[in-house]
Amino acid sequence: MTKYKLVALDIDGTLIGRDEVVSPEVISTLAAAQAAGIKVCLATGRSYVEALPIWRQLPLSEPYEAMVLFGGALVSDPTSGRTLYNRTMSPDLARSFGQAMCEAGYCAVVATDPWRHGVDYVRSDGGWGKEFLSRWLGRHPVNVRVVPRLSEAADLPPALRVSAVIQSSEAPKLEAQLREQFAGQLTMHAIYVPAYDFTVLEAFSAGTSKMAGVTYVSQAWRIGAGHVVAVGDDVNDLAMLQGAGLGVAMPQASDAVKSSAKHVAAGGLAMFLDELLGGRFG
Repeated sequence: MTKYKLVALDIDGTLIGRDEVVSPEVISTLAAAQAAGIKVCLATGRSYVEALPIWRQLPLSEPYEAMVLFGGALVSDPTSGRTLYNRTMSPDLARSFGQAMCEAGYCAVVATDPWRHGVDYVRSDGGWGKEFLSRWLGRHPVNVRVVPRLSEAADLPPALRVSAVIQSSEAPKLEAQLREQFAGQLTMHAIYVPAYDFTVLEAFSAGTSKMAGVTYVSQAWRIGAGHVVAVGDDVNDLAMLQGAGLGVAMPQASDAVKSSAKHVAAGGLAMFLDELLGGRFG
């Protein structure tokens, strides 16, 4: 037996690989975890409709745990998409940050809450990264509004996230510039995507993190942070790995992520979950 009552799982690079398929071994161990009374919560940078096909692969039964989406900016009911919790930035701040990325030559995209506002994304028309964003968003049933300039989007809904796909060679300079320009106003991440050799630069309202979203979910069940396990592989998982009772990094994670975790799942997610159920971690 284990003292841990909730497992929060990142999706990309943790629960799935590039094929977007949850392995039979992970499905089996998650079924065993739920049978042992451990709750399973997805905590991802994806939106609701982007995360739903992965959630549907899991062997979960009711009552379902809410999904933590957009890096903790949104928590949604998995069966209906109903918003339970969100953290947004003002439209003015979102326009300003997005326009700064547009002026650097990139296609900026604003993520909003479709359950509340009826639109998933508002993006600028043009800029580097536009083709990839169009392909990715085109894979999902999302409502995308294209505007000539974000600075002119007068009716922009409150933003959950503002992001752009940028050239990795330019990422450090642009990230440093934007951090200085928006110091204290935003939480920012620069996530390198090796499969495509580009970086996703994203911003949220200050204080947004996956851990904040996971805390919302765990408190509903009166589960303290000390009884939460969090598993992830990238910089947007750092707060979650540091805040959970047991933070676990995937083996391909960077040294910075691994050093922030209490354990590295060297044998993969299924093996770690087996060890957790076996009581190795208390």
